[in-house]
Order: sequence, then structure tokens, then C-alpha cells
Amino acid sequence: MKKPNRFYAARFAGLACLCALVASCSTSQARPQAKSGVAADPTSRQPVSYYQAQLAELPLRMKFYDLAGVQRRDPVVVRQLHVIHDDVRDEILVIDNDNGPHMWSLDPNNFTLHWRTPLEKRVAYDPMATRNYVVLMDTDGTYQAYDRLTGPREEFSRLVAKGRFEGDLFPSAEPAFNDTHIFIPATNSNSMRGVSLISNARGVGAESWSYPASGSSSARRFEQIALKPAADGETVVFVNNNNLLYMVDSQSGEFRASPDLERDSRTPPVIHDDLVFVGTDRGQLFGFLKSGEAAFTVPTPGLPYGDIFVEDHWIFVRTLEVYDKEVPTDDGKGTRLRADTRPGWFCAYQYKYVDVPGDRPVLTIVDGDPSTPWVADPMWTEPDVGQKVLMKNGDHLYMLYEQKEEAFGTRELSKLKSEGRIVRKDEEMRTLSRTLRINDVKTGKLMRPDWLFNMGDFAFIVGSMQERDRALYLATLDGYVFRCYAQGGGAGGR
Repeated sequence: MKKPNRFYAARFAGLACLCALVASCSTSQARPQAKSGVAADPTSRQPVSYYQAQLAELPLRMKFYDLAGVQRRDPVVVRQLHVIHDDVRDEILVIDNDNGPHMWSLDPNNFTLHWRTPLEKRVAYDPMATRNYVVLMDTDGTYQAYDRLTGPREEFSRLVAKGRFEGDLFPSAEPAFNDTHIFIPATNSNSMRGVSLISNARGVGAESWSYPASGSSSARRFEQIALKPAADGETVVFVNNNNLLYMVDSQSGEFRASPDLERDSRTPPVIHDDLVFVGTDRGQLFGFLKSGEAAFTVPTPGLPYGDIFVEDHWIFVRTLEVYDKEVPTDDGKGTRLRADTRPGWFCAYQYKYVDVPGDRPVLTIVDGDPSTPWVADPMWTEPDVGQKVLMKNGDHLYMLYEQKEEAFGTRELSKLKSEGRIVRKDEEMRTLSRTLRINDVKTGKLMRPDWLFNMGDFAFIVGSMQERDRALYLATLDGYVFRCYAQGGGAGGR
């Protein structure tokens, strides 16, 4: 395998080729380019067979749901698509914006409607599903909580609480959640707040907590949390601006560990296989046990950034290249060099468990290039063009390649925000192309020449990482929701 840091010239050539491929590929699907999430609302609908034909070539089974329905008179315009997996139930959450926003809950296995409710307003953060409630929280700290589980009540509001949680919390990053709490990085107290939704939807109860406690020794060195935390039923993990990775009990807020990353992190932490994955500006990717002990450390060809995808002992992460950028001097009479970053590499790593007689297994990174035993290389790399992994199923790696640009000028953007049409950051961008590739997980290469799909008609695409649900979820602006799922294995095979 070639070493990324020795082949920058080849990288830029490859980057240009890949961008051209992503922009121009259409296979057999000669359709319009992808639409912005705030494009003009559809005035007419395509038949479902139009979209089914585009998905039929995927090596997956297919189900769909028509939000508009055969009896509904008004069109449905989809604005968001989310998939929830927890111990309560799996569900698809769709948010529309026709005649005021609504949220729909669909069963992904039999594609029946759980409920539909009007929303008070759309918000910037993703929905958070606890055992009894779906909570929508905005950047100003206001929240709405909706009944998740009781009867259908399709045409009635399921709103059970709204306002601000105790302490008037203002999030510094997107909150996380498990089935009992939501976890809010709070700017006004520089703390992590665990807000309990066990007994009511207002976060009032003995189970709510704050870390660190006000006035404690930990509070004096604690700084603002700028990245989204990760949580499961036992642990909340989050990166603090003091370069520490904190692990606290998700039910009580009790301190567990705080390993030192030594540098800033640009990757929200991920919990998977009872391991915590995070990258740092030291050019390293860490795997930690929940005790805080490092399971492995691997150097990366650049600075890890963005979301880390972990599945089946594979890790996928993007990196930034540090380079010297020429900038004008303060007096404007010359230039100087300043360190800057640009997209570098998309890297695939693999880890494994090694049995140790009489002791617990050891985790280690598989070396992608044994000819250089002094460093653990990626299994493969490709130029970073903003791609992301949606799903891994066996050797098939479903990857989405998108090209986007800013869609609006300052005045138009302000108008759309005031009208409530733009709420989320990603809605400010226009998608120029959207391509799905099915790659070989072992090599990163296209599995078959025809497994390259133009997804321009699907405004929303979400991948499932659950063992019981290896699937792609897709939605169109005009109100269709699709689930393309793998045969066999849990819900995906039913």
C-alpha cells in the first residue's frame, strides 16, 4: 500500500478524477441533479414506481411508505429524516413542513404509522428519543417533548411539555441521549447536564445531575464542550476544551475517567463495542476502554476530523492535511506563510482481539502494510472528498459521495430563516451531486462497475449501523420513505 504522505501529487490527481467521476456519473439513470433541502416545494408528485425503479438495482430488499397517502388531499414536503434504534423500539422519524411542521413515527419493519403530531416549530438539533418521549431542542435552549408511546392520536398534538429545563440551559454543542436522560453541554455553567426524563418530560427529578459540580476542584479546570457527546445506557463521554476526554456515569453523573488527549479533538466521540473512539490533533486515533485505559492508539496521515464510523471491527475516519498557506502580511506589502488545513485522506482501519492465555484479550490495529512494521498503516485510503459511510453489510461498504455549495446570499438566507424554511445548517447548502457507491470493504474499490448510483432524486439518505438492521433509509421531498435492507440477520431479514 502506498504511503499517503509520500504521494501528494498523486493525491491531487486522484482527487480531481474522483470529483469528476462523482459529478458526472449517472450510470443508467439520466435524471436531474440533486435538489436542495429547501428547494421549491413540489407542485406534483412522481409515482412511487419512478423511485422504485432507481432503487431496484441495489442488492437489497425494499419497502416504502407514502406519507401523502391515497386519501390525503394536501401534499407532504419532507424536511428531515431520522432513524432511532433503542431497547424501546426501532422507528423512523420524519419531519415535514406542509401547513405547519409535523413529525411522523413509522415502524421500519412493517411500515405502519405509529403516530403523527403537529410540532410547535422545527429545530436545529436532531430528535432525541428516550423511553417515553421524543425531545426536540433548539440552539437557544428551548425544548419540546412529545409523547412517544401511547395510542395513535394521529390528528392530535402529542406535546406534553415545552419551555426551558431548570437552570435555563444554553447548549454549546448538540445534545446526546439514552433511554432515560438527555445530555446537554451547557455554556452558562461550562458543564455537562444529565436531564432526567424518567418520571416526567420536564427534566425535574432527583435523577438529573450536573458534572462537574459547581465549586468543585474539577470545575476549576473544566472548559466549554464544543463537540457532541456520545452516550449509552451506562456512560456519557465528551471532549472538553482542556484536551481531556471525560467519561461519567450516565445515570448519576459520577466521574469515571478523564484520559488526556494532549491536543484538541475535531471528532465527536463514538461508543461502539463497549469502546470509545476519538481522534486528536496529534494525528492519532484512540480506542479507549470505558475505564479510561487506552486499548490502542494508531497514527493517522493528518488530523482526524468529522464523524467516525465504526462497524464490524472496521473504523473509517477522514483527515485534514496541514500545509503552509501564503497570506498577506499585516502591512499589505508582502506575504508570509501560515499553517492551514485542507481535506486530506479518507482512511479505513481494522482492529482485532488477540487472545492472551490466562488474561483478557488485547485489542490491536491490523497493519495495512506489513513492510513498514514501525507504524500501523490504514488498510486503504482514498482522497477525502467529503464521502461518508452509510452502511457495512458483509464485504459491501455503502458510501455516499456528495458535492455541495452555499445556496443563498446573505439577504435571501436571512429571509428564509425568518420564514422558518431554513432551520438547520445543512439546509443552507445546495447539493450539486449525490452518488452512492458500493465498495469492497477490504480494498475501497468499487465492487462492480454498475454499482454506482445517481441518488439525486432522494433528498435524504440515512444508513443504519445496527446488527439487527443493516439498511438504507431514503426519503424524497414529495413524501415517499424507503427502506432498502439486507437479507437475513434480525429485522433486516423480516
